[in-house]
Amino acid sequence: MVFVNNHDAKGYRKRLFFWRTVSLITIAIIVYLSFGNKKENSSQDYIANYSISGMLITADKIIEDLEGLKSNNRVNSIIVSVDSPGGTTVSAEEIYLKLKEISLSKPTAIVMRNIATSGAYLLSLGGDVIFSRENTITGSIGVLLQWARVDDALSKLGIEINEIKSGKLKAEPDFFGEVDDETKQVTKEIIDETFDWFLRIVKVERNLNSREINKISDGRIFTGRQAIQLNLVDEIGDKNDAKMWLIENKGIDSDSPIIDYKKSNKPSFIELSLANIMDYFNITTSYTERLRSNLSLINNGGLQSVWDHKTN
Repeated sequence: MVFVNNHDAKGYRKRLFFWRTVSLITIAIIVYLSFGNKKENSSQDYIANYSISGMLITADKIIEDLEGLKSNNRVNSIIVSVDSPGGTTVSAEEIYLKLKEISLSKPTAIVMRNIATSGAYLLSLGGDVIFSRENTITGSIGVLLQWARVDDALSKLGIEINEIKSGKLKAEPDFFGEVDDETKQVTKEIIDETFDWFLRIVKVERNLNSREINKISDGRIFTGRQAIQLNLVDEIGDKNDAKMWLIENKGIDSDSPIIDYKKSNKPSFIELSLANIMDYFNITTSYTERLRSNLSLINNGGLQSVWDHKTN
């Protein structure tokens, strides 16, 4: 090609560089969409690995996630990885009941990791089988109610608490005075009743007799090795061992991959970058539309005033 002057030659080289770059980016996008997102678009049934970790304060999100896995036809079974010291009794109860419900239609295996004590052990009873590591800390079967007295501290600050209540035991025990024997007795009755409920679940789910229940009812913790001896867990192992159990005992397809449940729809940096590039060149696919939708959910913290060039 012959150019009249250097300016034309430079312009040609710039345009050539630009279109070469666009071509490489387009090829990269096609390769990524064809292979990089293969797991997500695969129609193969899989074993969902769902994690429950940290303090159990509320069970709402966990219940919602588990319900989604239950209704997902591609999920043929569920592994629940537990790493929690427990939390509120009601949260543990709700998750336990949901796992019991799910296990009626989909095999569910529990895998205890570092710690699965108290309420976390309770919810684990909802699965079909319980695995732990040898040094997992579990047990601590019991119920606890604690409160602190702050009346002395408030008094030093010159603060005096006054109250009028409808009954002697209303709002008892409280933070602002001595707890009398009657209050202690009523509170102890609640603790004992809830503890009996907890033990009944353990006894039924683990098929323990009264002598075996007595060994674990003082609230102590156990290692995974001890828990095996006490029949609190079934086997020592990890999620791969749980998969083998599901294959051998529940007829799950051995080719089923274990896929970690994604608790957030937030796109990755690469996905957002690809979406922005495709958007710049006005390339529209169902994939980019999904990314735009997810991005709007992330950013939409309230009302927005934004210019959208596609509708202008």
